[in-house]
Amino acid sequence: MPYETNNRSSGRTFTFDDPRLHMTVAGRLTVRIVSYIAYLVLIAAAFSFFISDILWVFWLGLLLGLFLLDRLVHMREGDRPISEMPQADAIDLSRYLAPKAFTALEHAYDRSALLRTDFFLETAKQLFRVDAVREALRRLDVKPKEFQEKVDEFLSGESARSVKKAGESRSDAESLVVAAFDYSQRNKQRFIDASALFAALPAMQNEFMARLFALFNIAQADLELALIFGSIRRQMWGVRRLPQSLGGMMLTGERRLRHRIMNRAWTSRPTPTLDRYSYDFTDLAREEQIGFLIGHEQEYDRLVDALSRAANPNALLVGEAGVGKETIIAHLAYEMAKDRVPPALFDKRLVALQIGSLVAGAPPDELHKRIQAIVQEILVAGNVVLYVPEIHNLVHTSGTAYLSVADALIPVIMNDRFPVIGATYPREFKQLIEPRSDFAGAFEVIRVAEVSEFDAKKILVYESLILEKTSRALISLGAIKMAVTLAKKYFRDKFLPSSAEEILKEALVRAERGGEKFLGPDAIVAVAEEKVNVPIHEAKKAEAESLMRLEDTIHERLVDQDEAVKAVSDALRVYRSGLARPGGPIANFLFVGPTGVGKTELSKVLARVQFGSEKAMIRFDMTEYQDKQSFYRFIGSPDGAISGALTDAVRQKPYSVILLDEFEKAFPDILNLFLQVFDDGRLTDNFGRVVDFQNTVIIATSNAHSDIINEALRQGQTMTEIADYLKRKLTDVFKPELLNRFSKIIVFKNLAMADVEKIAQMNLRDISESVMAQGITLTFDATAVQQIAKLGYEPAFGARPLRRAIEEKVRAPLAEKILRKEVMRGSRTTVVFKDGAFAFVSAETGK
Repeated sequence: MPYETNNRSSGRTFTFDDPRLHMTVAGRLTVRIVSYIAYLVLIAAAFSFFISDILWVFWLGLLLGLFLLDRLVHMREGDRPISEMPQADAIDLSRYLAPKAFTALEHAYDRSALLRTDFFLETAKQLFRVDAVREALRRLDVKPKEFQEKVDEFLSGESARSVKKAGESRSDAESLVVAAFDYSQRNKQRFIDASALFAALPAMQNEFMARLFALFNIAQADLELALIFGSIRRQMWGVRRLPQSLGGMMLTGERRLRHRIMNRAWTSRPTPTLDRYSYDFTDLAREEQIGFLIGHEQEYDRLVDALSRAANPNALLVGEAGVGKETIIAHLAYEMAKDRVPPALFDKRLVALQIGSLVAGAPPDELHKRIQAIVQEILVAGNVVLYVPEIHNLVHTSGTAYLSVADALIPVIMNDRFPVIGATYPREFKQLIEPRSDFAGAFEVIRVAEVSEFDAKKILVYESLILEKTSRALISLGAIKMAVTLAKKYFRDKFLPSSAEEILKEALVRAERGGEKFLGPDAIVAVAEEKVNVPIHEAKKAEAESLMRLEDTIHERLVDQDEAVKAVSDALRVYRSGLARPGGPIANFLFVGPTGVGKTELSKVLARVQFGSEKAMIRFDMTEYQDKQSFYRFIGSPDGAISGALTDAVRQKPYSVILLDEFEKAFPDILNLFLQVFDDGRLTDNFGRVVDFQNTVIIATSNAHSDIINEALRQGQTMTEIADYLKRKLTDVFKPELLNRFSKIIVFKNLAMADVEKIAQMNLRDISESVMAQGITLTFDATAVQQIAKLGYEPAFGARPLRRAIEEKVRAPLAEKILRKEVMRGSRTTVVFKDGAFAFVSAETGK
């Protein structure tokens, strides 16, 4: 009984039941020998007939020669391409198997039967001879020789010996072909070739296949991507050179672009005015210079359905710049040129109107004539699908020229006179188009999102072939995967695949400059680290030791607060070791305590230590967001008129510390908003864009119940007792479900005078380091440090007054002395406190 599987999308049953597999080994050998002899006889006969003087024999020889030539040209192809598969309930896949794939399958089947070895191991050995398979292994950073040796080792082991019956081995072969068909169909291959068989091996329920691919750390998805390299190279074998851009991957040769305005029935009419102010996508598609599409299948299908309707045959693509709106349009033009569209779009042109060119230098009267002429030409021609990029300009109220275009085109669009495709951005759609319900209602709105990470990887595999034509370095699949992963995680100002492509190109340039011939994932990490200025690579020994001493590093800038420092350090160690919880921010803390005890300072130190700079900290004073109007300023207004301060900041700095100062004073809706952020690490802004918080550390600070802390300290209670009581009392201020979502709630201690002296020393040291750049040596006597600490300490405000004391007693007087040249380059000065005043004593004069 042949192996069967169900195709999920169609419900059809696919089988593989080639008659040759029912023969004995000797029978199959006989068939091969007879086939070879038959071809040799035909070749000899064709040659003999071709040189004959008898005319009819000569023509017979010519016919035989043409037959043999046709067989030679199509020797890599199966009997029928997959695209011509009939809509039957049961399909035998033997007719769609490429000859080379069947030969490998047949040899493996024979060896398995004769040597009593595992069929799948024998198949892997046979397929290893295929160039595309060996190249795929190299792209996966696997040495082909080592892979082959491991297969041979498995085959030579006793465990690989089998006593399967012929029917069981035939079932194995059938299961492999059906799985290979699934791969071929997903990758739009014409036939089930040898690379498809190899791609199907990891999916087999076989002990040796599981061990083999696990040993080399090869996932099935990665293998499928790697096999594209060899497959595309084989398809490009007859092309003189690869195209300059990915859109031209369908290029089959260089041809001059020809403009065709007439349909096949010769019922359309010329459109000279439209041609002057537009460009024809179908001209480019007909020459196969555009039309390559990976991903966006759902958006494309919705677009075709919308344009095929009798009523409202208009579609509006809404998406950010670079997500692929025009790529979908180009693919539609390609499918139209190939007649693979519904009847409503058959034999039509897809033309993009250039509004900027249309309105340039035209007075209102002339512009009106142009628009009327274009509309009339489209209506008379009857074979135009109009594409209007940035269609929001039609309803923009700036400029009389655009208003004239809108007055003429909008009524035509709304009256369904001809199919129209518009493209716009989420912000412009929200602000300009959506408020006009009559105009927006004429379109099927299709949201175009960023491609998935898998599709981005697939696109970059194709792109790599183009990049390699001018490079000496081989791009590994690991480099492509790393580029996509890091671009998605750290470079959110652009969209996939463009963001990943930029990293890949820069790494390739560096590899060439360094004479490298293989581009691996480490090179991608190095480029990304320089761009974001944060550690991305796996923690090496030196960094691991640094992470273990993180508390000491933080304490160089922060006094005391050991519990808070330990919690933050633990969170960073978990993150850098790769054990962080998937989804949600890196960590989210609630710092509670009186003012001036180091809550904000710890946030700054964290930004500096982990993210490279204090500029990586996004700070919000939540006292500014206490009402409904400020809530819209925080996340954006529903009408799109106001963008969100939080979402915009995180989009610009996706790898950052977010400080929410005085969190308890925020508008209640804002507090509820962070329930989702703390859980999922995601937030959708008012333009429908998903903002990622997974690379942030969120710190909320609160002075709530600080009076309780002060009173308890006066009563002599320990900080541990106070902290436990305060955490219970926080439910008076925050909802329990919000408190439960914090990684940790940390109560900051009040600062003692000794702590304030240490903080004063740190701040004064900063002043000394700043004037050192001017050649001035500045030191502080212990008396000066102690007096600054006294002036800068108030129990109710912690160390907050310290900055003012340093400003008044040190910075301002020092600035005056520098300006009066009393302290200059080469000076050595000590600040002391004596006789009730601060004095700057010169080491040279003693005054």
